[in-house]
Formats: sequence, C-alpha cells, structure tokens
Amino acid sequence: MTTTIDLLRHGEVEGGACYRGISDDPLSATGWKQMQHKLPADSPWDLIISSPLSRCHAFSKSLSQQRQLPLQVNSAFQEIDFGDWEGKTAAQIDPQLLAQFYLDPVSFPPPNGEHFTHFQERTIKAWQSLYASHPGKHLLLITHAGVIRNILTHILALDTQHSFRIKIGHACLSQIQCFQEPEKEDFLQLIKHG
Repeated sequence: MTTTIDLLRHGEVEGGACYRGISDDPLSATGWKQMQHKLPADSPWDLIISSPLSRCHAFSKSLSQQRQLPLQVNSAFQEIDFGDWEGKTAAQIDPQLLAQFYLDPVSFPPPNGEHFTHFQERTIKAWQSLYASHPGKHLLLITHAGVIRNILTHILALDTQHSFRIKIGHACLSQIQCFQEPEKEDFLQLIKHG
C-alpha cells in the first residue's frame, strides 16, 4: 500500500518578507500565480488538506472548487507562532537572538512565541495521522515552510539543529511516499523537493 502526499508551501504574501507565523496576511497576486504554475494541470489528488491561515486556505478553497476535490482544514498544520517577532523583519530583531534560534530552535525559541518542541509535536502528530487515515490515497497538503521543514526533518531523521539547511521557497513543492504493510513499520521516502 503506497500513500503519496504532495506538500505545497504557500506563495508570496502581501506585506513583504517578515516573520509571519500566525499573522493572517493574504497571498499577493504573485503568490497566487506562483502556486498555480507549480501544480500539474490534471488533478492526481483524492483530497486537499490546508492550514487555516488565509495564505494557504484561500488558494486551497479555490483549487478544491475548480477541480471538484474535497477539502479539509486542519489547524495543526498552521505555522509556528513567532511571538514578539510576528510581523518583524530580520533587521528589526536582535541578531544574536535570531542566530541562536537558527542554530538551536529548541533551546532558543522566539520570545513569547510557541515553543519549538510543541510546534514539532503538533505538526508531526498531524502528519502521521494524515497518512495513517488515508492509506493508498494521493493527498495535497498546502501549508507553511516551518511545517514542511518539520516533516522533512522527521522523515530524513535530521537533527533539529540542522533543519534550517533545508530551503523551502515560496510555492515549493515536495513529494513524499509512504509504504505501508500490515504489522510492519511504515517506510517514508522523499521523492522530490523544490
């Protein structure tokens, strides 16, 4: 039994580049185009799953209607809450704190934000439930860079301290396959990325 899950990061967002975790800014016109151009013309998916934030959900809803596919919204696939860093650019944040976060996000989470361990736990739990609940299906998950990074780090058994070495640009599309057999541990494989 093979389950295929495509992971699509949202496109460019209105308001420019900043630490936008739970801030609910919409996609820019460019962001819509980036996502539309990334996806195949046909619909290989059985189901679309989306973060509730509008930069993912608006596109997911439109795609669901256009291609007549069911849509599920799951808040567990929402981006991390950056706390005091929400809406700020890198230049507006203490460079030492920012460097510590990128080197060790577990020990140095954003001030007053979601702890990175909690973020990892909620996204991985939702991820595991996703492929367990839809064996043999082809799914499209539309979400955020941090969520995708957590999933890839988990699948590839990378140390969290090295997770930011994975670049996930706007409208980045990755594909993962999960091979499932009764009474055996699931085997997950990164098929493509970028």
